[in-house]
Amino acid sequence: MILNALCELYERLVTDPKAGIAPPCYCKGKVAAVLEISQDGQIVGAVPLGTQKGARYIPKLQQPYLCSNVPDRVKRSSGDAANFLCDQSSYMIGVEDGKATERSVRRYEVAKELHELILKGVTDEGVEAVLAFFEKWVPDSYLNNEQLQGIDEVLAAGGNIVFRLQNDNRYLHERPAIRQAWERFKSEANPDAVVSQCLVTGELAPVARLHKSIMGIAGAKSMGASLVSFNFDATESYEKKQGMNSPVSERATFAYGTALNWLTSSERHRLLMGDTTVVFWAERAGPEEDLMLELFADAIDPYAKETKEEDGANHDVESSGKVKGVLSRIMKGLSVEPQMLDFDEDVRFYILGLAPNSARVAIRFWHVDTFGKLLGRVRQHFDDMGIVCREGERPITVGRLLFETTPVVSRKRENIPPILSGSLMRAVLEGSMYPQSLYATIIGRIRSDTNDPDKPNFEQKINYPRAAYIKAHLIRKARMFGKKTIEEALTPMLNPDNKNKGYLLGRLFALLEKAQQDANPGIKATIKDRYYASASATPGAVFPVLLRLAQHHIAKSDFGGYIDRLIGEVVADLDSFPSHLNLDEQGLFALGYYQQKSALYKRSEETSA
Repeated sequence: MILNALCELYERLVTDPKAGIAPPCYCKGKVAAVLEISQDGQIVGAVPLGTQKGARYIPKLQQPYLCSNVPDRVKRSSGDAANFLCDQSSYMIGVEDGKATERSVRRYEVAKELHELILKGVTDEGVEAVLAFFEKWVPDSYLNNEQLQGIDEVLAAGGNIVFRLQNDNRYLHERPAIRQAWERFKSEANPDAVVSQCLVTGELAPVARLHKSIMGIAGAKSMGASLVSFNFDATESYEKKQGMNSPVSERATFAYGTALNWLTSSERHRLLMGDTTVVFWAERAGPEEDLMLELFADAIDPYAKETKEEDGANHDVESSGKVKGVLSRIMKGLSVEPQMLDFDEDVRFYILGLAPNSARVAIRFWHVDTFGKLLGRVRQHFDDMGIVCREGERPITVGRLLFETTPVVSRKRENIPPILSGSLMRAVLEGSMYPQSLYATIIGRIRSDTNDPDKPNFEQKINYPRAAYIKAHLIRKARMFGKKTIEEALTPMLNPDNKNKGYLLGRLFALLEKAQQDANPGIKATIKDRYYASASATPGAVFPVLLRLAQHHIAKSDFGGYIDRLIGEVVADLDSFPSHLNLDEQGLFALGYYQQKSALYKRSEETSA
């Protein structure tokens, strides 16, 4: 199903000149430099193609219309294997790390043999020049070549080298005669290929022994990783080797691999959640795809840029305005009226989550749904997450929510538990239960986090994203189990009618903390820092102590009478302090604390105004 959808995407893109997808036998490649050679094979110029970014040198990615796609790459695992007319300096000029080594000279000889094999008998000026270059060039002469010394830093940074004939604006791999020779070589490269029925297309065709490497997967090897591979006995059966275990034709292998590499290289079609790289696309280009791409960028991706690359897409101002309007309402949990959705709700949308697994790519999740259903589930997610917050707070992205599983004073992507990104995305996209593991992790973080002294107390431990997820988790759980009363009690703002003990105890804890703060203005550490974990888990052992302490704070405070009245109202609904609270009640405790705290701050702001 996944490979089939990717092949369909490739067939759609290859007919669109603006998409820039590579045709068969070619791919996009990062190029660091171009060597200009004369008719007799001498190096007469060396031009860097990348850009400097700090101390790093970033090679240029071959783009359509600027320069053609480069010849397709070989898959390297071990040993030496050269690429045609676009490869590293060790293959193209026999030099690595600024000198000719035994390995680089050996690789240069491998590249020389490959180019002679492909270009032998081809009549073309460019062919004559490059064959003359490989015949005359001596790797040891690198240190004496002024042209190459001028780009020694570029070559040392890595990247590929391409060739250009002197006084010709085209690269050698763009010349028609050379392209024909390369494509002919590719079609005849494997005469012994096994012909079988392709699992993707159903056609009888040569089966690919090795599949295309997938680039751009966060955390995977820089040389790429395989989505489909068999290279040890435990994965093979019936004495079949490598790709024969899952027969996919060479054409389908190229198509799905090229389409997936196009997705992972596109900012509009890719985002990162924890260690999971998520790619998404629609079955056809149009306003529906634009809306979903923008929705994922704004609602899911925590690193969404203000300006994203367009990938050749044409977006008119009117359509863009409609998209922004719909997105704004969805992320605020507001309803979307039918007249606002001037889109085809039956367009299919594909979402694929990929994670690194050594030299392979693991599939975290795969979701296919219609545009209308997907839009409704994302809107439901934001509706469930709706909770009171300070003015100016942005809606909570999935990525931002995942960061709440890390310590509040040290937010790092590598600290996010890997399994959570996939399970959370499935819950959002399928409208199913949120992962219990994420809920338990956030409850644990609230109990164990320490305050950052550089931030106000209110923003620590139980912050806006954590409280929003607790509410969403509990309200969806109540909905799934048909507990209507609990669902209705979980409101975005403080609900005085919610009589759950966990919720009431959370409210009471917030009021006791406020009494302490009123009695000691500017206090940095409150009862929350010392007692929150025990109060939320074993309230029977803590609250009697806190209530006695609160009497001293109330007597000392200028606003003690008001807080004392609120404390009395909450305590009146409690017949006892339970010895312990279960995990759901601990979540309600956090929710009650957050909403009561928000109500107190709101009243303080209104009084000040």
